[in-house]
Amino acid sequence: MPQVVQSEKLKALFQSGRLLQYQKHEVILRAGDEPQGVYLIESGLVKIYSLTKQGDEHVTHFFGPGDFFPMIWIFRGHMREVYYGALSPVTIRVVTKKAFMDLVNDDRDITFELLEEMVKRYLRYAGRIDNLLYSDARERCAYRLLSLANRFGSRTDAGLVINANITHEDMAHSINMTRETFGRAFSRFQKKDVIAYDDQHRLVIKDLGALIHIIGREETETQWPDLLKYSG
Repeated sequence: MPQVVQSEKLKALFQSGRLLQYQKHEVILRAGDEPQGVYLIESGLVKIYSLTKQGDEHVTHFFGPGDFFPMIWIFRGHMREVYYGALSPVTIRVVTKKAFMDLVNDDRDITFELLEEMVKRYLRYAGRIDNLLYSDARERCAYRLLSLANRFGSRTDAGLVINANITHEDMAHSINMTRETFGRAFSRFQKKDVIAYDDQHRLVIKDLGALIHIIGREETETQWPDLLKYSG
């Protein structure tokens, strides 16, 4: 599982920060609220979502250990109308925006690291927009599975294990599909032995090449180049 924050100085800064803990389904940050500072996820899974006028969730992204937020508020000073919610028990470290920015401004290596992270996030959001253009449920489902494998996957003898317990409903909401439509596409992948659940009920991608074939090698190389080394 990739750790977004690599700098030892940044890690040390967050270790000195305030410790916050949230239970599953608890809202960490509400739309319009002023953040307490810069948040770094130590453990657990967080979803970023907006609400429609009807109160339905529209999931935009999933964050895990090593991710920090809210990026736009950190650098632009205002919040998007999104919520950050705990998908599991979550432990977070919080430091002041001033302490974070002082360190960023004083260290070129950290600045470059954050720039690289911004580019990765831009590619994820751009790819997600492209994904919404797919009319085929199979393509959308494959896209979400590959993105989860890239962020939360670890290599085992059985395949790529997704170390994130994300429901079908949340996966469906992240690609603008109903749970039922997503479930049918997901089940077809299970029947073809492309994916499965292990004895710990973790999602395992058994045939990564099949998913890459659906999305296309060129698109995969643009979005998730690290996955290609596991595809054979």
